[in-house]
Amino acid sequence: MSKYLRQLTTDNSDLMPQANAWMVRAGNENELPDRLEELKIVAIGWTAMGDLSGLQTRAEFKERYRDVYPDHSKHRRAVNAGQLYRFVREVQEGDYVLTYIKASRELLIGRISGDYAYRPGMLDEDYDHTRPVDWERRISRDAFSTAARNSMGSSLTVFSLTDYIEEIKRLSRGEPAAVITEEDGADEAPPLYDEVKAQADERIADLIHGLDPFDFQDLVAGVLRAMGFEAVSTPPGPDRGVDIVAHPDAFGFEQPLIKAQVKHRQSTSGGPEMRSFIGTLRSDEKGIFVSTGGFTRDAKLEAEHAHQTVALFDRDGFIQLMLQHYENLESEFKAQIPLQQVWVPAV
Repeated sequence: MSKYLRQLTTDNSDLMPQANAWMVRAGNENELPDRLEELKIVAIGWTAMGDLSGLQTRAEFKERYRDVYPDHSKHRRAVNAGQLYRFVREVQEGDYVLTYIKASRELLIGRISGDYAYRPGMLDEDYDHTRPVDWERRISRDAFSTAARNSMGSSLTVFSLTDYIEEIKRLSRGEPAAVITEEDGADEAPPLYDEVKAQADERIADLIHGLDPFDFQDLVAGVLRAMGFEAVSTPPGPDRGVDIVAHPDAFGFEQPLIKAQVKHRQSTSGGPEMRSFIGTLRSDEKGIFVSTGGFTRDAKLEAEHAHQTVALFDRDGFIQLMLQHYENLESEFKAQIPLQQVWVPAV
């Protein structure tokens, strides 16, 4: 009988659910790994979301997140609600879980041993969403392949590492990872610089999105001043098509005189708005049109065919201009868009 049962188990092994592997960050500042190991859990934040055990679908998580964080951008809501859904509903008992220990450059590897639980105050750090874990061992980050290490660099709190599950299984058993040459892994992950830059661009875009139209208009004027122009933003109210006036000198005697129109919204700026703005420009004046929602084809054609020079900046174009002159921005605008320069390996 025991032989038959062993054979039956072997024959049906392919029918068992495939375990997945997940990275779960140990706090915003990597402050939790020792406590997580001691308590045999993983935990994530967003404590204001409350108990999530009653939510089932991704849509329900998005709706709760929108209600709790109404000021967050649509992109940020989608990303964070997705991570919460993943932690509560997609992570399953038996899945592998890793968390990084920054101080020792090690990764804790364990197996999820139970369901999601909401435990307010368990860590005294506002990390109330938990899953129980049987931690198995600590592994040096250097033991992983280059491709796996690159994937671990994501800034998300909860993300999949299932592509590297065989490597994780071997390391969790104390076996060496398969030898992967640099050539083998070269195309498996994007260059670190490209990934970090893409993530940073999205975060900066979120900050820009969170500004109200008048604050954004003042930021545009601040960037022009950082470039060396004297720039004045018109106060709220009818602006007759001009939001900012800028010129090279304090008295406004020198050329060129620059007029700017600023539209901070999700919808595109069209041909009629562009024609109206161009109509405010005299023959010796230059124009700048900033539209975070972008421009229609008609608007671009109007700008190209205008007798006066008109420079167009969509959201990404304005962000690049701001970054070029960020060091010279006034402190109030740096407080609105707080950025810090870091050095990232280019290869």
